[in-house]
Amino acid sequence: MKHKARLPARLVTLLALTLVGACSVLPEPNRYELYRLPPSSLNEQAAVAGATSLEIRAPRADDLTSSNRVVVLREGQRLSAWSGIRWSAPAPELWRDQVLDAFHNTGAFHTLGIRDDNLSADLTLSGHLRAFLVDQTGATPRTVIRFDAQLVDRRQDGARSTRRFTVSEPLAENTPTAAARAMGTATDRMAEQLLDWMATER
Repeated sequence: MKHKARLPARLVTLLALTLVGACSVLPEPNRYELYRLPPSSLNEQAAVAGATSLEIRAPRADDLTSSNRVVVLREGQRLSAWSGIRWSAPAPELWRDQVLDAFHNTGAFHTLGIRDDNLSADLTLSGHLRAFLVDQTGATPRTVIRFDAQLVDRRQDGARSTRRFTVSEPLAENTPTAAARAMGTATDRMAEQLLDWMATER
């Protein structure tokens, strides 16, 4: 009669302890603090002549910028993500919604919408978000937004105008909260520049 081989009790105990130890060192799921931009502080200003409706599209962006990571530029042109925090939405959508909020406050257009609204608008604003980051290469960290704008005028057979906008805003301190505030201020300033540009293009 054959006997089944049995592992020594000590070896069984040692294997069990090893497995328990292995489980305890497995990485826990990453948890991030989410940050959104503060509400736009722009006030009412002159309407864009002749245009009553505007559609704002989320701009194109590279892989890093199109995520919800808070991108940081460091020495040596090195890009990385700010550890432990994320934007509440991908940067192109965050930028679009902030500009939309700013335009609502100004009253420059009677009707505003995004692409999903299927709005038959007089003007369409789209483009390429080249930068939406925190620049930490200088003595004072600052937010940087760089946007290559494209404006389509459907009242003029789809006439197109383009222009690059760059805005930076210093951080009060090198913290995520200060970065969100500075990014909100920079986006408001860019929204003002976009409105001035659209007014002169028409």
